[in-house]
Amino acid sequence: MHKRIYGMKLQGPIPKQFSNLVNLKYLMLGDLDGANSTIDFIPDSANLSILSLRKCGIVGQFPSTPPTLPNLTYLDLRSNNLSGQLQLLLPYKSSRYLYAGDNDFSGRLPAEFVQPSLALDISYNPFINGLLPNNPTDRKLSLNYIGTAIDTSRAINSENLTLLNCLHMKECNRKYYTNAITSFAVNCGGKQTIYSDPLPIRFDDDTTDLGAAGFHVNTSMQWVVSHVGSDPFRESPRFVNTSQVILGTDMPELYQTARTSRSALWYYIVGLSNGKYTVQLFFAEIVIEKPGKRLFNIDIQDRNIKTDFDITKEAGGFRRPTNITYEVTVVNSVLKIHLHWNGRGTCCIPYEGAYGPLVSAIRVFRPESPNNSPPPARPVSAPSNDDKRRGVVAGIAALCIAAAVISSSVVYLWWKWVALVKHPNA
Repeated sequence: MHKRIYGMKLQGPIPKQFSNLVNLKYLMLGDLDGANSTIDFIPDSANLSILSLRKCGIVGQFPSTPPTLPNLTYLDLRSNNLSGQLQLLLPYKSSRYLYAGDNDFSGRLPAEFVQPSLALDISYNPFINGLLPNNPTDRKLSLNYIGTAIDTSRAINSENLTLLNCLHMKECNRKYYTNAITSFAVNCGGKQTIYSDPLPIRFDDDTTDLGAAGFHVNTSMQWVVSHVGSDPFRESPRFVNTSQVILGTDMPELYQTARTSRSALWYYIVGLSNGKYTVQLFFAEIVIEKPGKRLFNIDIQDRNIKTDFDITKEAGGFRRPTNITYEVTVVNSVLKIHLHWNGRGTCCIPYEGAYGPLVSAIRVFRPESPNNSPPPARPVSAPSNDDKRRGVVAGIAALCIAAAVISSSVVYLWWKWVALVKHPNA
């Protein structure tokens, strides 16, 4: 027995009668509006193996005696308003996936959570602290802690992680980077690609596998990619590609690969010189053939610019390119691009887990500066022959008028003089 209800725009709160469903194996709710809920509707259950409550408006303290769920393999509590010590989730450390990001959990990161067998998301819980263990390079972790206060100084390659400090620090580039950048380009899910016409553009390599939760820091080019999310029923691909030619573009290679996620993707460009930028997002649907199946939201600088974005619909078909161009102002040296699933669209066609955001490439650059200088003065040309003739005629006419005025004055004065001579006593 299972319930799967995502993206239906249902209203909360979650009925407390759900606590009677002790035979449920899968309970997946998400994207609820309306009144808030508390976590106490979850019963003790030996049957429940998948519990997903992403963005359900759940608030309050996580119970000090959590529900007993011995067979739980997947727990998603993301994007609620849950609080309490992170160690309250320790009873679920044997799960394969534990997503608790975007809440208000606090306290130290328990060492028991940091293990290769657990995909752990605690991102955007600003009051979680503690030390990140010194993990051997051959011990692959699936851990996302961006947006926490965790100390990474003991971690291997900790110097590369100082870039993360900029995600919460104004004018960080002045402290960490003396050369502020003014452009950025990445081939999402693909190898480095260079285009030389009309201007040289290098799209960086973005093929690091982030697992079910993780991030990658590119220190040389000053950007970070972050991801959380996995389908509970199938190992989810983080990259998709096609060998089919993408028509209608002079950059077809960019659209043949893409990075994707079952929940959320973030790209951070760090150390930007403050000012206005143009953001270009490149898309082509290369997995799902019909429109209306893959829908997701897009935020830039925490401002929503697209809701229920449908690549196939916008592009006018399958395997066709489409771009979004957006103007933005950077004021704290960091540009944040967030693509996230809103629960709508398909879940299982053409395969289980074919949903969530997908992006082919990103480019950020300064818009062309307007020419603020005044226009040049119009040159004064030499007068033409016609102009000269018109000037001569005007001069003669003026002389004639002057002569007539003088002659009239002389005649008038002579007449007055004669009148005085003939009639001296008048």
